[in-house]
Amino acid sequence: ADPQERIPQSSAPSADAIPHAPPPVADAAHDSDDELDELLDTHGVSKETTDGDAGAPSASATPGSALPPDVRMAVIGNVDSGKSTLIGVLTGGELDDGRGSARKRVFRHNHERANGRTSCAGQHIMGFTKEHAPVHQHVPASAAPKAKTKAWSTVVQQSSNIVTFIDLAGHERYLKTTIAGLTGSFPDYAVIIVGANMGVSKMTKEHLAVAIALEIPILVVVTKVDMCPEKVLRHTLKQLFKILRSPVCNKMPRLMKKDEDNDQVLSTDADLIRICPVFLVSAVEGTNIARLTDFLARVQPRGSWRQGSTTHGTEFEIDETFAVHGVGIVVSGTVTAGRLNVNDTLAMGPFSDGSFRQVLVRSIHAKRIPVEHVTEGESASCSIRFVKRKEQVERRLIRRGMVLVSLDKQPEPVSEFEAQILVLHHPTTIKTRYQPVVHCGNIRQTATIESMSLDRLRTGDRAKIRF
Repeated sequence: ADPQERIPQSSAPSADAIPHAPPPVADAAHDSDDELDELLDTHGVSKETTDGDAGAPSASATPGSALPPDVRMAVIGNVDSGKSTLIGVLTGGELDDGRGSARKRVFRHNHERANGRTSCAGQHIMGFTKEHAPVHQHVPASAAPKAKTKAWSTVVQQSSNIVTFIDLAGHERYLKTTIAGLTGSFPDYAVIIVGANMGVSKMTKEHLAVAIALEIPILVVVTKVDMCPEKVLRHTLKQLFKILRSPVCNKMPRLMKKDEDNDQVLSTDADLIRICPVFLVSAVEGTNIARLTDFLARVQPRGSWRQGSTTHGTEFEIDETFAVHGVGIVVSGTVTAGRLNVNDTLAMGPFSDGSFRQVLVRSIHAKRIPVEHVTEGESASCSIRFVKRKEQVERRLIRRGMVLVSLDKQPEPVSEFEAQILVLHHPTTIKTRYQPVVHCGNIRQTATIESMSLDRLRTGDRAKIRF
């Protein structure tokens, strides 16, 4: 965005459709108009250093893992709110010039650099030493694979913990890509980016509703505070707090005005189940970037969805497939249960005929470095080969949503299932034979409603449905 550009009179959307807020919560003192005025007058500028602790010792891995603790954060919000720019500033350690220099480091495709909008999900990492000093990597996402591998390896080796940013699209036409990223990348937290001069837009509410429905803890970053008039910023914050306090979200918004606020929030609610931190930042002037960086350095991976034991066997959800010259078939995805080891023999499927076929894991790479194993919650890519030659298939037959599972699990494919659903929003009535797109983990598939517990469904209804 051009920093010289001024905001139109109607830049902040109306909040008429926002549900009425419940009575103020215990921490409402942080959110009063007086404190907002004080914050707007006194918020400090601190610029993040670009030098990590180059002499930091090698990372100490979590129990059972070959990698440092990895916090996965999905970055979502409306188009042009500054998601990619913020990721570029945090991971690269250099402020934006106001003309898109930071976001160019995270764009992968030419058309993204041309129009300044993310159209696909991308992952970017930054590390932290034991002293919480940031470890940056300056290689752009569009660089050659060898350069990116070297940069990522340096970050992993010098860090005691890692934050992986999952950059998702904000434009309405890419909504299904964003939802697939939220369901298939298994994030620990969702970072809602709100442009201070744009207010809480329709797509911001849509993304927030999906994150709340998936029970992903959230934190909010309000960007572009350097170019936003005080009156518009105050209106944006009031609108944002009203939505967060609504019965649907049921959050306690907390303005992060001082460094001590990081200590209080993480000691009171480390998993951000109830409290929602709100940071006011500027990627151009560096406002509160250091405070946000300190918070990211101290937040821990959320283990609530990783309660499975290794005794339940291994489960690896496939996200993408590749054919590498001299290597063969490579699949990437996330370990959702158990532990994946090199030389494991697993069942892969279901294929179009419903069958599962045995494959051997030949090698594993995580964060672009070779490892012997990966555990629950970690993303990786692994080279595989089919155990039986007659079962060998082409790469095009291995699809997103397929799984690698332990042989003792005896997996069976299903063509029908039941689910309890809540209609967040739908413009028309839903009846039997309606065909929605079902997102379940990495699976994105059209399904037909065969029966449901209610005659018809509208916005806000709950029902048990058989697909």
